Parts: sequence; C-alpha cells; structure tokens
Amino acid sequence: MLVATAIAAVVTGTAALCFAGLTRSTRHYTSVATVTIGSTAANTFYGLSGSTVTSYMAPNFGCVARAEALREILVSDTVQSVAVYCLYRPAGNFNSVHPTSMPAPAFGTAMDTPEGFRAFLNANVPGASSIFTASYRNTYASPNYSIFCLGYSTSATIIPVIAVYDVDFIPATDPNGGATIGTYASVKRYLNSNITSYYDVIYPTGDATDQFQPPVVAFERSSRLIITEGATGIDRFKIAANLPFYFIFWPDPSRDSLKLQYPNTASSLNAGFANTDPRQAYNHMAGRTAFMFTIPMFPAN
Repeated sequence: MLVATAIAAVVTGTAALCFAGLTRSTRHYTSVATVTIGSTAANTFYGLSGSTVTSYMAPNFGCVARAEALREILVSDTVQSVAVYCLYRPAGNFNSVHPTSMPAPAFGTAMDTPEGFRAFLNANVPGASSIFTASYRNTYASPNYSIFCLGYSTSATIIPVIAVYDVDFIPATDPNGGATIGTYASVKRYLNSNITSYYDVIYPTGDATDQFQPPVVAFERSSRLIITEGATGIDRFKIAANLPFYFIFWPDPSRDSLKLQYPNTASSLNAGFANTDPRQAYNHMAGRTAFMFTIPMFPAN
C-alpha cells in the first residue's frame, strides 16, 4: 500500500508539473475593449441603454468555447424543427422580431423557400416588414442575417417558434474619438425577445465590410431543375438530392481578422470555378472560419 501510494504521488506530481509548463508556454489573449456600436444596436441586441459594449479582442479562445456551445444549441434546435429559414438583413436592419409563435399559414401557402417565408413573416408578424426588406434567392450581399427555427404544433392556427438567431457585423468605433477601429461581431439566440445565449468578439481590423459574405448559401432540391431559371444564377444552386439545405458561416473568434489574407481577393479565389459552379459564389469563404456547418431547411420533410 505504501509503495502504491508513493508511485501514485510521483505520477500525479509529474502530471501537474507538465500541465503547469504547458499552460505557461501557451499564448493567452485576454485583451478587453469597450467600443461604440450605436444605441439602436446595443438596445436591440442586449437591452442596454447606452451605445457601447465591452468584449474580448480577437483572437480569444474563451470566446471560441462559447461559440462552440452556441453551435451545439443551434444543432439541437434544428433537429427539433419542422422548418428552418435563414433571412438576410441589410446593414443597419437589426432584428427585434423574436416571437414565441406566429399564425399558421392558410392551406396551400407556399413556404418552401426563404423568400416564401419572408413574405409570410412580413405579412403576419408586426414589425417584420421594416427589418426583412431584402429579397434573396440562394445568396445575398450582406453579412447580417437571422435564423428562424419553427417547431411542431398541435394547433391548426399557431406555429411555435423554437428560437431565433441573429448574426450581426457592425463597425466598432472608438468611444472617445469616434474613429472606426475594427468590427464587432456577434451571434445571439432569442426566445420570446429574451436573449438566452450569445458570443461576441471584436476584430481589431476592418470595418464590417470585410467580404465576410455570403455567410448563408441556400441550396434547393435538384428536382427544381425541371424549370430552367439560368445556370449562372439560380440553377447552379439546385443540387440537393432530397432535402434543401444551407451552408452557414459564423465569425471565428480564434482568427484575428475577418479580412482575406493579402493579396487574396474574393474574385481571385473564385476565378478557378466556372460561372455555372455554385462554388464561385462562396469559395472565398473557405478557411476563414472553423464555424462553417450545414443545416437543413426542412428537417421533418
């Protein structure tokens, strides 16, 4: 017993010393900054009365853990959903529409695309029409968007909303001088207008126009190819064998910038693909974030 205890003590002590050495040799990023994002954004996002927020500067690996936790929640939400819709928002259109339910559509109402849902949402939920003004098919030139996860219903007149996610990129300005010093990026989950989970980070370069788009790419069923709409536009995204799906890109807190690494540009990185190839629209997003994943539009169909 005495010998076993001694051996255990040696092993434990050695492990502790190795862990301490590894910890000391690891780079730590703990810079915190307060930036101005505007009173409308601060109030809409977090219910704050001012115009500033305080967050970690990228890269920050604590924020990475929060981002991974939020991604797991999104996956759980989509598994429980009957439909998932990603809606783009133009810059400055911050989403305040986070209902727990909405009216069920009339029989025969087509909501098999994000645009179909956007039209229904704008017509039936107060405040939505002034926010979701962007009509899009497959991609859109904005980094900001919302994800609506709709749940199962036992009522013929009500559709429950499991959660709403908002992804926003805003120029981060100096509270003292007003100069743009970087980009404030955030991903938030809401339920009944209450924020339940989020992660945010400040990128010390850029101004929220760093080509981090398209952050959503919608792929439609291949059966839609029966109607020709243009191979260089809509038709190249009709590749889903059965269920339509999205590619989703979230900001990566482990990166120090949202910008493409110089001298790369979106056009140069996409030049190797024909204009009939959907990758021409989003290939430049490859490698820019570890938070790229696929979610279905209609998990239950």
